Amino acid sequence: MVTPFSNRGFTLAELLVAMAVTVIALGLAAGLLTPVSVTFQALPEAADAQQRLRAATQTLADSIVEAGAGPVLGWAAGAVPAWPPVLPCRWGGEPLGTRPGGCAQTDAITVIGTDATAPQAMLAVDLAAVGAPFPVASLSACALTLAACRFHADARAMVADGTGAWDLVQLSGVSADGAALAHDGSPVTRLHRTGALVAETRTAAYSLRVDPATHVSQLRQSTDGSADMPLADHVTLLQFEYFGEAAPPAVIDDADMARRRTTYGPLPPPDGVDEPLDAWPAGENCHFVRAGGPPAARQAALPVESAGLARLPLGLLADGPWCPDDAALNRYDADLLRIRLVRITLRVQAQSPASRGLDARLFSQPGVALEGGRLVPDLEVRVDAALRNR
Repeated sequence: MVTPFSNRGFTLAELLVAMAVTVIALGLAAGLLTPVSVTFQALPEAADAQQRLRAATQTLADSIVEAGAGPVLGWAAGAVPAWPPVLPCRWGGEPLGTRPGGCAQTDAITVIGTDATAPQAMLAVDLAAVGAPFPVASLSACALTLAACRFHADARAMVADGTGAWDLVQLSGVSADGAALAHDGSPVTRLHRTGALVAETRTAAYSLRVDPATHVSQLRQSTDGSADMPLADHVTLLQFEYFGEAAPPAVIDDADMARRRTTYGPLPPPDGVDEPLDAWPAGENCHFVRAGGPPAARQAALPVESAGLARLPLGLLADGPWCPDDAALNRYDADLLRIRLVRITLRVQAQSPASRGLDARLFSQPGVALEGGRLVPDLEVRVDAALRNR
């Protein structure tokens, strides 16, 4: 028996049941896909934050471990460096004594160093004026006319005489024979004498700043006094802590003129000998005082905190005694020569507010994310960078 074909269609009840099943299936599918889409949004943000944190930390650590490098020829070959390896502020090269508020910031640092292969020389005669060119003489068999030993007109040069006095100038020209270094517009703060070392020197300054155009907090870098440039975006915390010698400086073999030296800091004049370019009494300098006997340290011993080093609070690095003396335009705190290790704390956040939540413990700058799968918490790292062996 053949059943005739029916064209009556679906009933309303059947249609409703089919629609309900379809909606439920779509809902289940959407529920399964939502976590995947959230993950795809969060993972790139997390990877980007990790990469920015890694790159910024590596740059800071690599720069700091080179701090304190100085000339290796002339009297510097066997002497303790007598200039600060780092400054706890963003410094552009202006005389330190003229800075409003001094040089004491927790979120900025300036690193000073000289490559061992950089051009090095010594003053051939006493400086006649603060803006006069440096008349220099070679410290080795490498002539100043040769490319390997010739100074560069666009470089920075440090001049230091071992007394704690130093200057950093921007070179503007080099004579044909390499024996005269012009530094127009960048005068020294002291009339350095014959024998003072001159060496090409690098500086790198790092600081935290909010970009006025984008309102994004950035880690900024300035090299050799140039305008600072962004190194990493969305850096919400930058902090430097300093650790160094717990013992005060000491003079070793003070009675032996050929062997006398210091554990750190500039060597004071011999007993009864005055340094006319500073304000200290005869036989004394910014690190050492005499009271009818051998030189004694002006600084006190500090409590050891870890790894044999003492914590150096920021206030200790900006309260004197000052080198080369209180009146020097380019003076710096004598305790800066104690620094042996810098602790870097760096924190970055996700760039998109959609990946940042409201919990202030996890987010320095809260965002708008509510779902847990969308959250990319701030990343923070703490790294110790030891200065090179000074």
